[in-house]
Amino acid sequence: MNKKSIKDVEVKGKRCLVRCDFNVPMKDG
Repeated sequence: MNKKSIKDVEVKGKRCLVRCDFNVPMKDG
């Protein structure tokens, strides 16, 4: 198990959450 993999997952997870938050209001609007 590479430590980089864990960091990549954390970054991807945070980016996905931000994207989802931006996609929800954009679709509603």
